[in-house]
Amino acid sequence: MKYKKTLALVTVAILGFTLCACGGSAQGSSSADNSQPQSDSTSEQESGDSDNTAGNQESGEEKIVTIAYDQTWNSLNPYSSTGVMGDTVCNQIFDNLIAQGMSGSVYPRLAEKWEVSDDNLSITFYLNGNAKWHDGEPVTADDVVFTCKLITKGEIVTSRRQLMQNVAGTDDSGVELSADSVEVEKIDDLTVKMNMKKPMSGSMFLKQASFFFVLPEHLLKDVTPAEFMESDFWNNPVGNGPFRYESTVPGERVVYTVNKDYYMGEIGFDKLVIRSIASANLLSSLMSGEVDLIPGSRVSFPIADVPMAESQDNLVVESLQSPGHVWLIVDNEKFDVKTRQAFDMAINREEMVKELVGGKGTVREGMYASNNLYYDPAISQVSFSNKFDPENAKKILEENNFDFSQELLILTVTGDSLREQTATLFQRDMANIGVTVNVQSVDLSTMMQMMRDKEADFGIMKTSSDGANPLENQDFFTIGGMYNLSHVTDPTGQELFSKIMTALTDEEIKEYASELQLWHAEAECYYFLYSPDITVIYNNRLSNMKTEDMSMSVFDYWNWKVD
Repeated sequence: MKYKKTLALVTVAILGFTLCACGGSAQGSSSADNSQPQSDSTSEQESGDSDNTAGNQESGEEKIVTIAYDQTWNSLNPYSSTGVMGDTVCNQIFDNLIAQGMSGSVYPRLAEKWEVSDDNLSITFYLNGNAKWHDGEPVTADDVVFTCKLITKGEIVTSRRQLMQNVAGTDDSGVELSADSVEVEKIDDLTVKMNMKKPMSGSMFLKQASFFFVLPEHLLKDVTPAEFMESDFWNNPVGNGPFRYESTVPGERVVYTVNKDYYMGEIGFDKLVIRSIASANLLSSLMSGEVDLIPGSRVSFPIADVPMAESQDNLVVESLQSPGHVWLIVDNEKFDVKTRQAFDMAINREEMVKELVGGKGTVREGMYASNNLYYDPAISQVSFSNKFDPENAKKILEENNFDFSQELLILTVTGDSLREQTATLFQRDMANIGVTVNVQSVDLSTMMQMMRDKEADFGIMKTSSDGANPLENQDFFTIGGMYNLSHVTDPTGQELFSKIMTALTDEEIKEYASELQLWHAEAECYYFLYSPDITVIYNNRLSNMKTEDMSMSVFDYWNWKVD
């Protein structure tokens, strides 16, 4: 039977929740349903439906679920990951302290609850006592402390130190100031306290926790920081997440077996496969049953293929408005602000939404989508993004003595049809003002490195958003940071993000977020182009899934039913 369900996102001001004292001992149960967000640290875990019919399978028949992305991954080491698929691949093996879904939802994972001190200078995490490593050893506070101290070593080059940047005893990049300077303390086997550099709201601190993957001390304690990134451990990693690593076909798939002792609850199928498939082949893979799930905005499913997907008896199509975005890196050191503004005025965003996503998306005026909790409508008055005027754009370039004889280069990601088509339309828009832009497709890791090395002028990026995180673009403005791909040298953005991070009230956060948007509307460090609607497509053998969180790589597998 064919059917289509349309979801509507309701933006909830979860960021403003108060993390007050919990009281009581940490508790947990393998049958607890932690798919429900906690908006207050005093909230107890709600009991879930432990009856998962997918687990009642006939003897000898394996139930396998296959998820497809149109990107590749670079490592099974979560601290070496450089992209969305890399994070997702690692998320199946390693859990975070918490998980963050859409609209600012915060879900317990290894930490079943937490509390912030009255002075906002420390946060205490209470670990789930049922969590185990895949070799059967318990996950303890020692593992959390070990991870904090390991990843803050200067010898480790990683872009996944966001949480540690806020912990006392580290520098602005999250590297320890000296040996054992990191202020993370084991209170008991299941309790960890982290001291902050400055007073912070709990919500802002937790916004940085999505990339904090807890590692096993008993298996990595003898690995030196210099050896960590390339250790043999990553050839067959032992984690604490919902699945155990089984095998890899490099660049094509990762195969996992279910963790039967998973602390969040029993998972009703046997194996998970995550595959890398070119966008153009996703529909045929779904129709044939080769792929079970396309999980939302992190995959560029061709908009032209959606009607065919909707007509299939075996497929379910869900759609919702997205706060995520397709955006453009632009070399700030090569092009001054006048040139960047002129380029932006030449971009026909309306045409991009019409041609590339069939009108199923929204034009972006700035760094936050119009359905983001922190969007400021005042940006419409100052943004160059809604001033499409190619004639005036060319005039500004001429007045600015732009060299029209040069050939520029834009990079896009191989196999990602949406990015590739966006690059082609950008190329056309630039040609309309006399600027020659060549397009080159490379893998994501190569693109990012080429942008860092200034081997290209522009790059097409695609980012998910929960619609309630004012820090979501922070790394792209960090002076000298790995993700400062536009080579931003103006410290204003970094300073405003810092103010947002240390703001203690939602009113302060909104004030600084507004200032940030208005500044960037004129600074034009990046071009935020459009937000394509989220499309989740899955085989109807799957049900009882929280699909709205999949764009954040959050999957409640223990609630799924698989026929």
